[in-house]
Amino acid sequence: MMRRLRLAILVAAGLALLAFARPSSAQDRAEAVEADMSSREISIKSDFTGAEIVVFGSVDGSKRTDSDPDYYDVIIVIRGPAETVIARKKERFAGIWVNGPSEGVTELPSFYAVLSTRPLTEIADMETLRKYGVEFDPNPASWGGAKMAEEFADAIVRIKKRDGLYIEKPDAVKFLGRSLFRGNITLPVKVIEGDYTATIYLLQAGKLLSRDDVTLTVKKVGLERILETLAFERPWLYGFMAVLMAVACGFTGWMLFGRS
Repeated sequence: MMRRLRLAILVAAGLALLAFARPSSAQDRAEAVEADMSSREISIKSDFTGAEIVVFGSVDGSKRTDSDPDYYDVIIVIRGPAETVIARKKERFAGIWVNGPSEGVTELPSFYAVLSTRPLTEIADMETLRKYGVEFDPNPASWGGAKMAEEFADAIVRIKKRDGLYIEKPDAVKFLGRSLFRGNITLPVKVIEGDYTATIYLLQAGKLLSRDDVTLTVKKVGLERILETLAFERPWLYGFMAVLMAVACGFTGWMLFGRS
């Protein structure tokens, strides 16, 4: 009888210790961010006018509380496929505008967006953010090892912003409770085909705790895909079809309107 009582006391004590130990182990667990996108593939058709995507995720092992809503900062950086860009300066010659000096840069992100829970300058100093690969405005001279004059670099960034291809949205990432967060961004009509990578950074007091990467694919479909494939992979066939179509249209017009 005493033996059974002693065993019951030991089991009860062990369960009590586990009950107290479980919360502390959860609190001591390192935070980790896990993220995804509302869509992993976007199709470009003839009626494509842009697309809105939502980046969402959660903080595993979150220590955020209602009394300290700014405990974590989340930065989402979306980079498009690299491209080669040439900037040309227009000059006036004999009363007309002509192309003047030009400079080019390779490996430049075709699309670059930064979303964050608050302005970047309030999250961490720029040197720290640059170390993590977060920078806005992205300087074209820093890509592809190019040495580019400041006026050309500024022109590229200015045009990219005008076309909605370089975007900065502070306060665009919102926490929905203790660990869930989300941010949305619109891809403009001028996006190019390829893989777009969203990198999600979780920071606390300016220190990087965790990161995650999500990939989105943008591709043309339908007639647009067929014409592009012909133009770049079968240019002779594309040219022949264009000439044949022009001849057919001209002959049809002559048959309908050219006879008296």
